[in-house]
Amino acid sequence: MNQDNSTDIISTNAHSDSISILFGYGNGTFHNATRFETGTRSKPSWITVSDFNNDNNLDLVIANQGRDSIGILLTYDYITFQNLENYSNQFSLRPSSIISYDLNNDTHVDIATTFAAKNSIGILFGYGNGTFQQLIMHSVGLNSYPYEIISVDINNDHIVDIITANAGSNTIGVLIGYGNGSFASVRTYSTGYNSGPYGAAPGDFNNDKNMDIVVANYRNNSIGVLFGFGNGSFAAVIIYLLDDNSRPQSVAVGDFNQDKIDDIVVANYRQDNICVFINNGDGTFQKQMKYSTGYTSMPTFIIVNDFNNDDLLDVAVSNENNDSVGIFYGYGNGTFDSVVLYSTGDGTSPHCIRSGDFNNDKNMDIAVLNPGINQHLVLYGLGDGRFLLGPYFSTGTKSGPISMALGDFNHDNRLDITTANFLMNNIGIHISYGNQSFGGAITYSTGLESVPQSVAVSDFNKDNRSDVVVANYGTSNIGIFLGFGDGSFTTMITYPMEENCRPVAVTTADLNQDNQTDIIVVNSQSNNIYIFFGYGNGSFYIETIYSTGFGSRPHGITTGDFNNDDILDIVVVTAGTNKVILIQGYGNGTFGNETSHAMGYNFDPYDVAVADFNNDGWFDIAVAYYGGGYVEILLKTCKY
Repeated sequence: MNQDNSTDIISTNAHSDSISILFGYGNGTFHNATRFETGTRSKPSWITVSDFNNDNNLDLVIANQGRDSIGILLTYDYITFQNLENYSNQFSLRPSSIISYDLNNDTHVDIATTFAAKNSIGILFGYGNGTFQQLIMHSVGLNSYPYEIISVDINNDHIVDIITANAGSNTIGVLIGYGNGSFASVRTYSTGYNSGPYGAAPGDFNNDKNMDIVVANYRNNSIGVLFGFGNGSFAAVIIYLLDDNSRPQSVAVGDFNQDKIDDIVVANYRQDNICVFINNGDGTFQKQMKYSTGYTSMPTFIIVNDFNNDDLLDVAVSNENNDSVGIFYGYGNGTFDSVVLYSTGDGTSPHCIRSGDFNNDKNMDIAVLNPGINQHLVLYGLGDGRFLLGPYFSTGTKSGPISMALGDFNHDNRLDITTANFLMNNIGIHISYGNQSFGGAITYSTGLESVPQSVAVSDFNKDNRSDVVVANYGTSNIGIFLGFGDGSFTTMITYPMEENCRPVAVTTADLNQDNQTDIIVVNSQSNNIYIFFGYGNGSFYIETIYSTGFGSRPHGITTGDFNNDDILDIVVVTAGTNKVILIQGYGNGTFGNETSHAMGYNFDPYDVAVADFNNDGWFDIAVAYYGGGYVEILLKTCKY
């Protein structure tokens, strides 16, 4: 798995919803197990390997019997994070938004957070090694309930200032920075009666080279634009109404039609859409254009970046209610394609997203904060508009993470993450420090109550791309997923077998020497083996069924040439009768001359593998005994 020319061992761990890899030293000993999560309640039952995206790295496919799916784990350069450090004091109540920036010009990244329940912001000044000073608090006004914080130079002195969107007092708060880490007392500007601003973003909307502010007014269903005078003060707010009950939560700015003038995009929580306001160039805007984020998606946060390397701005949103990140790819003329959804996992309820290059591959990634499971993760961009789900990292039990920011806090040229933990009343620091091979699984449904038990990989349609076959125990069929060669697959094509046959294992081989891949399935309830012969175009036909004996409960199967006649034979283990059965192949797809080897009572042989273990030129057999708790090696001693 790690291309060191030493064989590694991979296991599925059904009880802990994970897989483990034992990396081999090459001398018969192994590293301690490295574990990778496969998803809550996934109960992985089987695993195999192949290169699914043609990057010369082995990937994994898993049968998840608990989730009725297969999971694809693509090998990639995923970043890991150290155990989090928390910062708080008695005033750090209900942190709601967080940013990172060098606020005191010492070349170290600092952190600023709104504390909604204390009507304040708090600043952590960084030491540059991943640690921080104690919190310094600044009031933003009585009953202000600051919900979001942004950093921007609003008075053209080349020193960063801080703006807060104050949902409680219907204002923005302006704190002018002095460049040494200190700030002037807050000045407030109205965002409109009963506006309740939840989000804010800076931009030059009237092309006067002065920074303006746009706010997302949650309570009165509008956005508000405050034009800046360039001295730190603002004109009265101009309101642009949205649909009734739209409840905008977040707003972002970008030039979507390449006219070098800032446009606005807003995420409407209750309308399940985004609205785009194209700037006319004078601070007025065209009629809003709406794009659905998905049925009952409830978008909470919005960002703008180029996610597919076409030099055109795209839009990404976090969808709290359907556990996804949605991306709208821009055409460069102010319009966007329909949303493309990337799952963040069941129950994640993503609330905040940020973009940055975490693994320094020059492709834009998306960090996602998941309060539903108190974790964060990264969607890793491949540079072509596709993303891979990274591993999950905890923000603390019952932390309630609500906002996040990115920055290199320890000067190692890697992005780190800081989170505002609303329920735990603290700030979490997550320092990146290494890499791992696998992130979260990309799942493909195998059908309701399918309970997939086993998977195998081959090229079924001769397109030089790996395909997958899965044995579905619950629905008594096999399913075929044809690969596109980029790590993605078609939806499942099923082939039924007899009712309640309960397939438990599947393998592939060319059994009739026609240069087409065939499929062998062992069925525990019907005590038989099904053989599906391939046409070479991804489709199959059933030709042969072989009995393994009454009450045999066959459980594991594989193939090998056990009599050195250059024809594949079949070996199957039967848990019910505690046997290893060899069935001789005749080269035309038929089998016979069955022999068996009796094992101990109640040994429950569950799986079988073959190799030449003593280098005598004959295949030997290894059997895993579920009941006996050990592996037995059957060495080939004579021709059968």
